[in-house]
Amino acid sequence: MRTPGHNEIDLIERADSLQYGCILRVAEGASFLSLDDQTAVFSEPAQRIYGLNNMAANIWCRLEERQTPAVISGELIKSGVTPRLATEYVDQAIRMWLKLGLLKIDCAADRDKHHQEENSFTVNVGKLKVTIQATSELLARLSPLFGGHVVPADGHGDIFHVVEHDRLIHVFHNELNVICCDVNELAPSLKAYITEQIVTRSPPDVVFHAAHLVRGERSILVSGAPGAGKTTLALHLMNAEFEYRADDIVLIAPDGNVTGVPFAPTVKSGAWEMVNKIYPELNDAIIHRRPDGKRVRYLKPARIVQNGSYPVGWIIFIKRNSDGPANLKPLSRVDALSRLMEGSFSPGGKLTHAACNAIKRTLVNANSFELTYSNATDASNAIIRLCDD
Repeated sequence: MRTPGHNEIDLIERADSLQYGCILRVAEGASFLSLDDQTAVFSEPAQRIYGLNNMAANIWCRLEERQTPAVISGELIKSGVTPRLATEYVDQAIRMWLKLGLLKIDCAADRDKHHQEENSFTVNVGKLKVTIQATSELLARLSPLFGGHVVPADGHGDIFHVVEHDRLIHVFHNELNVICCDVNELAPSLKAYITEQIVTRSPPDVVFHAAHLVRGERSILVSGAPGAGKTTLALHLMNAEFEYRADDIVLIAPDGNVTGVPFAPTVKSGAWEMVNKIYPELNDAIIHRRPDGKRVRYLKPARIVQNGSYPVGWIIFIKRNSDGPANLKPLSRVDALSRLMEGSFSPGGKLTHAACNAIKRTLVNANSFELTYSNATDASNAIIRLCDD
């Protein structure tokens, strides 16, 4: 079977049989293609084509016919494949396609069987009220994603049910299977999915990529390209008694005020040593793996405020340099507006006139700067001096 890419999925090397207490089905938007003497599966949601060899094509077609893994393995054995290899082929194919989202499962009956073993909590994330149901072990992995500041479940809002089957974790959103991953990918995968839901439901608000902190009655937005050090700067500012609201995305309301989406700060492995110096408790945090393979830890802030809209006092667009002192350069309103629009998201990928006006109102009382820096401590000190003037 041909794999779609080295960083998309690792083939499972174990050969034990899948023992699903569930129904496998082809995911919506996945379709089988025959191209001359080659076959493939097209995923409309992912906009990708995955090539299949003859064995994989046979297994896929049997799954489309709703045959069980055991029946498919039996057919392969009858065709001359050894029992061990038949089990391994079917096992690897199903696991790969589940993780790629080409297959989904329906485990309603199995969830009912394990219901007594589960707990739950509720948290507000942007416009979403999220209730997560899972075993205590899985909840312990997910709680840090929200800074550990969760409340007992009330059964309202979006329900996410998390179950484990045959060493894979499945997440159901309002009964629909939306995630399949390894256990150490669970928290980052759920964060990515919830973020997509926030963007989808954001109107009339605008989603902007930035860290959000509050100083007095005004807030500061810190925005930058991936790897620019946005989270590390936010943690330095939090250590200087700025109030933490978000480190990833904020919602800009039609009146221009902003509300942080309160995920816990996500610290990548490259910044662990630096962050440990001011937050030694990071050493004890669980290590998670994002779908892109990067390792991260979630740092629990002393307090995460899950609501509250604030006018923006300062907008800092950061850019890392190899050397030199931290330097703040004032930006014109037009330049700041352009950068805000570049870092904003909306359903369909296009900003409306109303969204542009909301972003413009954010700038009414805000001072905007580009910050170039090489040292996070120097950069945070420059921001602190700016906000204290």
